[in-house]
Amino acid sequence: MKTVAAGLGILACAFAAPVWVYAWPFIGTARLELGLGLVAGPLLAGWLIERWRHKPVLVAGLVLLGAALSGLQSAPDAWMRPLMGVLGLGAGMTLLAASALGWASGAASPAAALNRLHMLLPVGVILFLPLGLPNLGRLAVPLAAVAVAAALWTRMPPRAPVPPEPVAPGAARRPAIARLALLLFLYALSEAAIWSLLVPLMSAAHVLARETSWQMLCYGVPLGLIAGRACSARLLANVPPPGVVRVASLAMAFSTALLLLARSPSASWIAVLLVGAAMAPVLPTVLAMAAASLPRWPAAGMGMALAAAWLGLAASTPLVLWGASSPRLVAAMWLLPVASLAMAAVAPPKRAE
Repeated sequence: MKTVAAGLGILACAFAAPVWVYAWPFIGTARLELGLGLVAGPLLAGWLIERWRHKPVLVAGLVLLGAALSGLQSAPDAWMRPLMGVLGLGAGMTLLAASALGWASGAASPAAALNRLHMLLPVGVILFLPLGLPNLGRLAVPLAAVAVAAALWTRMPPRAPVPPEPVAPGAARRPAIARLALLLFLYALSEAAIWSLLVPLMSAAHVLARETSWQMLCYGVPLGLIAGRACSARLLANVPPPGVVRVASLAMAFSTALLLLARSPSASWIAVLLVGAAMAPVLPTVLAMAAASLPRWPAAGMGMALAAAWLGLAASTPLVLWGASSPRLVAAMWLLPVASLAMAAVAPPKRAE
C-alpha cells in the first residue's frame, strides 16, 4: 500500500508537466514564484519528514498541488503569481515526499525501487500532456483527492533509528551531497532544454513539421523515459548506482549529439527515444544516492538534491527564452552534450554507494 500511495503522489506531480512544457517560457514574472516554490518545496518537505514522517507532508503537498492547478483555471490574473508559487511548493513537496516514501519502503535496492516508482512520471505525461491546461484543471481535484485518501489510509514507515557517528568504516567515501546536487543541476538544465526546445529545434533544422514535433515530444521522450527506467531498475540489481549514473551521462552526451545531427524524421524519432532512455535513470538513482549520503537525515539529503534540480530548471530559462526564437538554436543546443559530459565528470566513482 505504501507503493500505491507513493505512486499516486508521483502521478499527481505529472499534472504539473504541461506547466513546464506549455507555459514556462510565457508566464513572465510568475516564473520567479514558481521557481521559488519548486526550490522551497523539497527543502521544506525533507526537513518536515525528518520530524513528522511522510504522511502529513505527502498530504499537504497533494492538497497544495490540487488547489493550485484547480485555481489557475478560473482565478483572475492578479492571483496568477501566488498560485504559481503554491503550485511549485505543492509539486516540490509531493515529489520529494513520494520519493522518500518509496526509498523507505524496504526494497533490497532503493535506487531500483525509485526507478520503478518514477516510471509513473512519464506515464502521467503521456496521459496528461495532450489534454492541455483547461482539462487538467478539471481533473486535478479528483486525482488529488484519490491520492490524499490513499496517503491517509496507508500506514507509513516509522522513523528509522538514527545511526551513530561514524556510520561505518567506509562512510567517509560516500559521495558528498554537494557533488550529487551539482549533478542533478546539470541534468535538470539539460532535460528542461529538451522538453522546452525540442519542437522549435525540429522546426529550425527543417526536419519535422510542428505538429509532428509535438507528437514526438508528447510520446517519444516519455516512452524513452519509461523504457530506460524499466531497464535501469533491473540493471541496478547488479551494478552500483554511481556506475549507472556515469553510463547514463555518457549516453546522454551521445544521444543529444545524435539528435542534433539527425536530418530525417526516422533518425529524429530514434534519437529522441534514445535521449529519453539515457536521461531516465539519472533523477531517481541520484535521489537514492543522496539519501544514502546522509544516512542520519535521508529525506533532507533527497530534498537538497531535488532543490538543486529545480535550480537547474530555472537556469535553463535564458536558453529557453532565447532559443525559442533564435536562428542559431541548433548551434546553441550543442551545450547539451557538453553538460552531459560534465555530468559524467561530476558523477561519483563506482566505489561510492
